[in-house]
Amino acid sequence: MATYGAKALSRIAVAKQADFDTAATIDATHGEILFNDAIGVLDAGVTVALGEDIAAGKRTAIKAGAVTVTGRNPMVNIAEAPVSMRALPLLLGNLGGTVSGAGPYTWTWSPAQGDVDTANYLSVLVTDGIQKYKAVSAAVTEMTISADASGIMQAGATLAAKSVATSSDAYPTALPAQPMLVGRLLKLGIDTNFPDKAGTGITAYDHLLSFNLSVTSGMAMVNALNGSLLSATAAFNQPLDATLTITVASNAAAIANGAWGIDEQGEQRYLRIFGTTADSYGVWILGSWVIESVTPISAEQDGLVVNEVTLRLAYDTTAGKSLEIVCDSPLSALPAGA
Repeated sequence: MATYGAKALSRIAVAKQADFDTAATIDATHGEILFNDAIGVLDAGVTVALGEDIAAGKRTAIKAGAVTVTGRNPMVNIAEAPVSMRALPLLLGNLGGTVSGAGPYTWTWSPAQGDVDTANYLSVLVTDGIQKYKAVSAAVTEMTISADASGIMQAGATLAAKSVATSSDAYPTALPAQPMLVGRLLKLGIDTNFPDKAGTGITAYDHLLSFNLSVTSGMAMVNALNGSLLSATAAFNQPLDATLTITVASNAAAIANGAWGIDEQGEQRYLRIFGTTADSYGVWILGSWVIESVTPISAEQDGLVVNEVTLRLAYDTTAGKSLEIVCDSPLSALPAGA
């Protein structure tokens, strides 16, 4: 039996909750193990009023007995790491993404524009082999997806949660296959309309060297005067926003084919980044963007000079949307609790 926490014994498991207020129970046959580093994942989010401005005739600023906990807003921070086509739908489904098909299962997150999405809250169980904690009612507030030519596509996420406490839950014993997508299998395409998964009307762009997508979902915990230090509920009460940063080769064709020279800031672009594995799993990032900035001769990569292009998510009035992320996955549904 382990007597000290060890990284080798650390792990994260998640399960879908029935609603915001009901924690999911995770055990040997319920929930899903994430293939991520569990170290540094939990932030208890406790805010404390230390009473440093209270004068009581003593030189020490803080007085024992005059310290008050004012709130609890825990966070789950999943560092960017290689992400499988089985794990990525956990984030998309948490934000309200839907699933269809019979395998591979197609997960689609297409954020609503004139209304809000219905989140699927998660319970998140974290351990180092000794300590075990469960965060409840977790929802993605930020998500990143990135890739370059040197490794596997990566993803990370920050999730806000209602509460965190020690837990006696057990961990799932199953370790399903995790199909990974190599960065070099991803491609960029440019369209004249909002792109679709099939790539209808797409013009291939062969000069992409790397990309980083950062999404702010708009989800946040609602802190109210509700007789509790915990959040009353959660809601999509912030704007949906995203930044896409791409690096492209510094040559005339790369600049002309993408139409992102230094005089084209503010112009709209329809982009499709996609890639598939040998077993037909994959990801499609479809979006409407405006060019925010172009940095020519920005850096070098293996001796090759690159330009950096930063694009911001922009609502497209014709399509009625701005972003769609699709993942073909072996995962058929969000993992249920016991």
